[in-house]
Amino acid sequence: MIYTITLNPALDRTMEVDGLVVDDANRILREERYAGGKGIDCSRVIEELGGESTALGFIGGYDGLELEGRLINEGVLCDFTRIGGETRTNIILSNRREKTQILLNAAGPRITPAEIGLFFQRIRSLGRDAEFVVVSGSIPPGVNHNIYAQIITTLKGKGIRVALDADGELLQQACKAQPFLIKPNIHEFQRLTGVKSMEVSDLLPRARHIAEAGIEIVIISMGAKGLLGVTKDQAYCAIPPRVRVVSQVGAGDSALAGFIYALTKKKTFRESLILAAAAGTAAVMTPGTALCKKRDVERIKKEIRIEEY
Repeated sequence: MIYTITLNPALDRTMEVDGLVVDDANRILREERYAGGKGIDCSRVIEELGGESTALGFIGGYDGLELEGRLINEGVLCDFTRIGGETRTNIILSNRREKTQILLNAAGPRITPAEIGLFFQRIRSLGRDAEFVVVSGSIPPGVNHNIYAQIITTLKGKGIRVALDADGELLQQACKAQPFLIKPNIHEFQRLTGVKSMEVSDLLPRARHIAEAGIEIVIISMGAKGLLGVTKDQAYCAIPPRVRVVSQVGAGDSALAGFIYALTKKKTFRESLILAAAAGTAAVMTPGTALCKKRDVERIKKEIRIEEY
């Protein structure tokens, strides 16, 4: 079983308009609502690919109930920690005429110390069925930036492998606890390491240094340039075919979910990176916060080109 942790989930509302006019009414042509959050996106993709996951994290209020209901309706198992606050709502505004998106992300509800304690009771109770735990995304108000490091330490003490997708201070602090895997995008990796270049030849030594220091797998998502995957012994770049980009929302989450799902199916590091690149590429072909489709992943997987370093 793959568990995902989303401490600051959101009910995502995607609205499409045909242009925006200031100080006048703008008609919404189409609206969709999704359960959102980076860990939740991973759970949705794992389900789409044929795997099983359980979504953990905080939810509260009516929006939290709708979020959970939508996940259950998609076949995703849920075991959230209930909070007194209201789950946040994010707005994704797609402008058809300009082919642009405006993202309006709420901060989220304030979490109390007692609610954090309840959440840790839950993760301490995870059993032997937990093959991987994916920890990703932002944290809500009231939560210390060291929480991911604490989660990793707690889970490693139970022999559970942790995959981390975070940014900034969250990523910096969490890396000290040495998760099994990190998956920053190229900008997050630059902030983590201080490297200025975007060339693989410059990224590779920094990634290898991290892998040799104790984080077993480093995956850097580089957009259309593909995924760079590094261990202390192996390094590959999985380069996808060109596709029509509709929305980049959720591409990194889809890639991480594809990689972890492949590992649970006993695929090699190289094979897992190929599936990850295919899932991330398939995600950019879907609108708004919709994620990859299995049929697209299977088709694109055959077109991924691998370079070994």
